Amino acid sequence: MNGALPLLVFDTNIMMDVWLGRENDQAILLVQLAENQQVELVIPEYVLFEFRGTALRWLRRERTRLNDDVRRAAKEWVRSNKLDAGATAIQAGAKQIEDALDKLEKAVDEVSERIKSAASRVDKHTPEIHFQGDLRFLSGRPPDRPVDGIKDCRIYEAILALARSEKTEHRLRYVLTKDADFDYPELVSELRNFGFELRKDPGKLYGELLLSRA
Repeated sequence: MNGALPLLVFDTNIMMDVWLGRENDQAILLVQLAENQQVELVIPEYVLFEFRGTALRWLRRERTRLNDDVRRAAKEWVRSNKLDAGATAIQAGAKQIEDALDKLEKAVDEVSERIKSAASRVDKHTPEIHFQGDLRFLSGRPPDRPVDGIKDCRIYEAILALARSEKTEHRLRYVLTKDADFDYPELVSELRNFGFELRKDPGKLYGELLLSRA
């Protein structure tokens, strides 16, 4: 291995990818790199908090959709001898989804603990960071947006605090997110001034990180 380990910071949506196994489990590969000490993973504490709340709300929404949309329709369709075979299959599929949602609920804290264990540290969410995030939101500065903008502003301030504290020189530094609201040129430029690159492609980044440690 050459030089200092690359530094990697996760946004909340990347933890959601790990939890749900989205995008062919690309995000979990980056966690494995951290577990194998091939990258240094640092997580803002606020991201862990937001992940847990986002995951639990997601589960509530999906259970409501499963019961109100899928099961309600299948219950009506099964009354028809033209539709009953398909409706029965849908009901069986709904039970599989319900069981999978139950397993996902149990996995919420397991994913948090795994990522905390893989990380070199979890950066405390201080009152000052929280306050600066709220001021960013109130003043309409990016990544402010009508829905959930205040949370993005707090995360961004947490990332800035992390970037300012970074002392290791001459290493690759990445913030990994799927959030388009971080795409403002001023945010990209500000992060670049601290040596951080904003990335949205976990699979490609995984390949690049492997090559960088070869």
